[in-house]
Amino acid sequence: MPSRTDGPRKTFLVTQALPYANGDIHLGHLLEAVQSDVFVRFQKQAGNTALFVCADDTHGTPIELAAIKRGVTPRELIAETWHHHVRDYASFGIGFDIFYTTDSDENRRYAEFIYRKLREQGLVVEREIEQYFDEREQRFLPDRFVKGTCPRCGAEDQYGDVCEACGATYNPTELTSPKSALSGTTPVLKKSTHFFVQLSKCEQFLRDYLGGTGVLEQEMRNFVGRWIEDGLEDWCISRDGPYFGFKIPDTENKYFYVWLDAPIGYLSSTAKWCAGHGCDVADYWGKDSDAELVHFIGKDIVYFHALFWPVMLNAAGFKLPSRIFVHGFLTVEGEKMSKTRGTFILARDFVRIVNHPQACDYLRFYFAAKLTSNASDIDLNIHEFCTRVNTTLVNNVGNLHHRTFVFIDRYFGSIIPDAAWDAGLAAETAAAAEAIAECYGRGEYKEAIEKVHALANRGNKYYQDSAPWALIKNDPSKAAEVMVTCANVVKALAVFLKPVVPNIAAVVEEQMQRTFSWGDCAFSLRNIPMGPTKKLVQPIMAEHFAGLLGTAADAGNAAKDDGMIDVDDFSRIDLRIGTIEQAEPVPKSNKLLKLIVNEGARKRQIVAGIAQHYTPESLVGRQIVFVANLKPAVLMGQKSEGMLLAAQHGGALSIIGPDTPVSAGAKIS
Repeated sequence: MPSRTDGPRKTFLVTQALPYANGDIHLGHLLEAVQSDVFVRFQKQAGNTALFVCADDTHGTPIELAAIKRGVTPRELIAETWHHHVRDYASFGIGFDIFYTTDSDENRRYAEFIYRKLREQGLVVEREIEQYFDEREQRFLPDRFVKGTCPRCGAEDQYGDVCEACGATYNPTELTSPKSALSGTTPVLKKSTHFFVQLSKCEQFLRDYLGGTGVLEQEMRNFVGRWIEDGLEDWCISRDGPYFGFKIPDTENKYFYVWLDAPIGYLSSTAKWCAGHGCDVADYWGKDSDAELVHFIGKDIVYFHALFWPVMLNAAGFKLPSRIFVHGFLTVEGEKMSKTRGTFILARDFVRIVNHPQACDYLRFYFAAKLTSNASDIDLNIHEFCTRVNTTLVNNVGNLHHRTFVFIDRYFGSIIPDAAWDAGLAAETAAAAEAIAECYGRGEYKEAIEKVHALANRGNKYYQDSAPWALIKNDPSKAAEVMVTCANVVKALAVFLKPVVPNIAAVVEEQMQRTFSWGDCAFSLRNIPMGPTKKLVQPIMAEHFAGLLGTAADAGNAAKDDGMIDVDDFSRIDLRIGTIEQAEPVPKSNKLLKLIVNEGARKRQIVAGIAQHYTPESLVGRQIVFVANLKPAVLMGQKSEGMLLAAQHGGALSIIGPDTPVSAGAKIS
């Protein structure tokens, strides 16, 4: 779904899956929130209209159970949860235009309207089924009100819909040794009449809708297509009362199943926003609306959004989703999110524990740097988090910003010089802008971040190759050109990163005294005073995350492998012998040395923090051990293509090397 930043403007209605109101926001929720928020921010920055709606999913059995355990009413529970959710999303800059609730008059009216339309079209049938009944409590038991032994793995004390031990799904009647979660008694089977939507009657509609329209990415389209090929089952949309939800019209004690009214929350939240802004909901949801309806969801709820939801909308004459972006699950340190392993991280705990002022923006950046349009799982790894953030934001973008504006402050009185910029770099930036905009529009954020990184690399190389510190002495006009060019590159980088890290971009906006639209990526700064130069980004280290992963995780990992690695882990590290041929200080750094290392087949540059322990002259000719397959990084504007090994003892540092001469490039194993 590429989005043009010129020409006719577009209108988008963007949603993310509604968080359930029986718990706080965790990092899995935030992965999706960041994915949708970046899309919305980009569209708004590009001059398009984008309405971002969400709500709490508030009905169903788990809400009732949670309220019972807390000793409060369901409405008291969901009211408290709503405030928590609003707080947590705001901490990470998730910019909803409205965050509403499905327990609303608007949602009830739309649920009843869609239900009537489904009936009018002959899609609803009544059928008698058997389900568990608690004779002591005198009520039918929905799936979560029944607990027993999993019929697949034998785990005890599992709910009647899904096993938390093995992940299997099943009907409550398949449980072994079932018990009522309310009374603890053994329930009996009793017949009850329920309402079903006949999805099989909608097979051709779904084939036409999903086939070749770009609604789903190809792999996910094939996945959904297999469900259609296997035959669509009727969908039960009713539950027996008492049930926390909306009563079905013209029934005595039947209620809408939560999955009927939950997605309607997208529609009712839009209606609520429109009522407060003088708009017509049909401008977004009308069948002939020009708006593009975009959903962001996890792969675990594709069935509901790709099959049930389109059938509901089509029956009621509403617009169908234009695109459904589906993401994978979030794992933490390679593990499924788990409370017992300490990898189930709440948003509020991330804010409270990670001891870094830019941690929330950095999490947005980390997620964006891994998100694509496919549904692959994404892992949160603390070491990788620090490396990605420091490599791109700190050592690359932040470094170019700092060196550029400190130089302008010092030599040009904090005024961007009145000089021409480098036309070639201006053209490269314009080309990058078009490519990055397309990436954002297609949901390919990883690719967008890679292109931003490449442009920042290009800016740092231009700065370093131009050597303005020398030009200012003998060719001030050329130094002015370099500064004008670099200042405009920094502005463009801030524009490109604004959808992902808005707070960091805001620092540059404040300095340049403007609010960036997408068009501001074009070179335009010349003869303009700048505000104070502030530190754009601060490095983040693993110690900033101390305590984030619970003690249960630490204990579990220790019990599993005692901190040891296996041969496969070690074999991934390519250690080699190299000979230092050149060594020199890195300008403006009292810690870094730039080394040219001969590894036999080629030479590589390594930047090492050893200047306080070794002079450049003492290193030439010395053999070292270095990591050859480390991803390149930029340190103080210098590309580093590896890492030498050294041992620290007391305050001293000793470089590791062979005790007798070895051929350069020899592999250590």
